[in-house]
Order: sequence, then structure tokens, then C-alpha cells
Amino acid sequence: MEINMEKDRLIVGGIAGSFGAVSNVILGVIFKSLGWSDRAFFDYSTSLFGKTIYQGILGFLMGVITEVAVCIIYGVIFAYVIKLTSSRYLYLKGLLYGFVLWMLLSSLGTMYNIPLFSDIPLDAAYTTLFTAIVYGFVVAWVLKTIASKNGN
Repeated sequence: MEINMEKDRLIVGGIAGSFGAVSNVILGVIFKSLGWSDRAFFDYSTSLFGKTIYQGILGFLMGVITEVAVCIIYGVIFAYVIKLTSSRYLYLKGLLYGFVLWMLLSSLGTMYNIPLFSDIPLDAAYTTLFTAIVYGFVVAWVLKTIASKNGN
């Protein structure tokens, strides 16, 4: 199956966003298990449902499913932003996109006093910043990989 980067931005962005979500979840689990942070982006996703953190495996799965859905949406947005601008400096744009998402999500959480988003401790701020930047890079890398495989 061949995916045309120019015609299938929705699909390509969704694929890129889901790969970025996997990187976020893996890094979040690593950072939490090492004790470097008490929260990850998939924990933030559960706050969409009004709980601070769901406990147990079902809570983890709810956070991961929500994280993947949100990351797919952001991947699609990035794919369309690249269409409107250009694919020049794609990796730099991906890094900046991840940084902007981190700033946006962190500031909205503080403004609206969303659980886990407001009064973020420094360790959580650093780890979520790192995972957001990695997310942006992974999304850019997947878009570039798909484009190069199809000769775009």
C-alpha cells in the first residue's frame, strides 16, 4: 500500500502522531520508574476525565489510549502545518512544534487549574519538556520517512 504524502495528510499525520505517542508513553514510563518524575503525559490525559490519576492497569490503559488519540490529532495538525509552509528544516520544525505543544499544554493547565497541569514541579516540567520535544522530532522523522519511501 502506497501512501501519498501530499494527498493523504490526515493518514500520514495520524501515523506520525501515533508513533510520537508511543515514544511519549515509553519515555514517561521510564522516567516514572526511575523516579525522575511523578507524572507523564499519559497521566495528564486522564485528567480530561476529571480524575487526577487513575490507578492500576486499567487506569494506565485509559491514559495511554487518551494519549494516543491526542497525539494523533497533534500529528495531523503538524502534517497540515508542514503542507502550508514547507518540509525544509523539518526536524527543527518538529523540535519547535514539540516545545510549543509543551508550552501550550502547560500554560493552559495553569490558566484553567487542571489537575496535574497546574503547579508542575520542576522534575515533571523537565521530563515532560523532554518527551514533548522527542514527540515533535519523532513526528517529523516519521513524516520524512514516509515521504522518502514514496519519492515525495
